[in-house]
Amino acid sequence: MNTVVLSGKLRQQARMGRRRLLHFSEAGRRIGETHHKAVLTDHEVAILLQLREEGKTYAWLAEKFEIAAVSVKSICSGRTRGAAVAKTKLEPA
Repeated sequence: MNTVVLSGKLRQQARMGRRRLLHFSEAGRRIGETHHKAVLTDHEVAILLQLREEGKTYAWLAEKFEIAAVSVKSICSGRTRGAAVAKTKLEPA
C-alpha cells in the first residue's frame, strides 16, 4: 500500500478543493478553525485545554503549540475560542 505525504503547500492546495462547514457566533461572526485568523484547529484547541487541566503551564503549552503564551491564556480563559456555535453553513463552492 502506498501512502502519500503532502507538504504544507500541497496540503493547503488539496484543502482548497474541498468544501467545509463554517461556524458562526450569535453575532454572525465566523468562529473556530474556519475563522480567517485561526492558527489552531478545533482538535488542537481541545488537546490544549485538556493539557491545561492536567496542570501544564501557559509557557509549556505555548512552546509545544508554537503560539504566544498570551494566546494560550486567552484560549484557556474563554476570551478566544469561547463563543458557542449558533449557526453552521456549507462553504460556498
